[in-house]
Amino acid sequence: MPHVSFSRRIVLGSIAGAVAGLAAPRARGERDTVVLGLVSLSFYAVVGAVVRRVLELLGHEVKVREGPHESMFPLLSEGAVDLMVAAWLPEGHAEYWERYGRQAREVARLYDGARFFWAVPEYVPLESVATIGDLAAPQVMARMTRDIQAIGPGATITTASATVLARYGLADIYRVLPGSSALWLDTYRRLSAQRIWFVFPTWTPQFLNNAGTLRVLCDPLGVLGHTNHAALVAPSARFDALPSRTRDVLSRVQLSLEDVNLMDWAVNVDGRSTQEAARDWLQANPHRLARWLGEPEITID
Repeated sequence: MPHVSFSRRIVLGSIAGAVAGLAAPRARGERDTVVLGLVSLSFYAVVGAVVRRVLELLGHEVKVREGPHESMFPLLSEGAVDLMVAAWLPEGHAEYWERYGRQAREVARLYDGARFFWAVPEYVPLESVATIGDLAAPQVMARMTRDIQAIGPGATITTASATVLARYGLADIYRVLPGSSALWLDTYRRLSAQRIWFVFPTWTPQFLNNAGTLRVLCDPLGVLGHTNHAALVAPSARFDALPSRTRDVLSRVQLSLEDVNLMDWAVNVDGRSTQEAARDWLQANPHRLARWLGEPEITID
């Protein structure tokens, strides 16, 4: 296949023309305001910002409702949001989805390969700690911090980490501490700076996966599950009330783990806002935006 390069100016110009038409007055009954639910972690927020920008290009006003997992998932069954970013399926948020997703649907497969895992800093020797079970070795216990800092109590990585302790016989040695994402990240930074041995419950995508400072521990019992896809989800009745054009475009929104890692890095390392990170990514990938909007990809040599 011959190499094809995209002209950002021409592609965005094409999109701008299309958006001008999309933003025209709609027939009565079509909804202009979209309520977007967002789990309040930065890697969800950057994806939510991309979805928000797409909705705005389609002429919608977007209102954001943001909170922890345990606050956001009930909004699906209540029909209190039009869309939510995001549910990890089939395993990651299976319990929430079973409880609150009966009247909801998957709208788009936002990215594949999402998963939870435990990690240790790269300076912890592989020959000492390669698997979760190795944490019970006397020479490891002598050096490893016994407190494992997690995030919110309703987050799957937090509840699953407590199960890890039980399944691997570590509950009398270590303890999982629920906390804020800020405390989780501060613990990583503080202990890493001191080169202290510690266990870090985490996941992909998020920006630290691009830092090269963590090593994943093998989980031979599979307690933390397998890979998931992150779905843009919606209460079925509210989604059906959106314009057909909006529904079609949203169904095509798709990113990669690396896309999310990069945007999350821009927020947590480069100090960009989530909206700025999303805007920068969209400007760097006009052909992806054109594909979602169903516009022809215009190319030049």
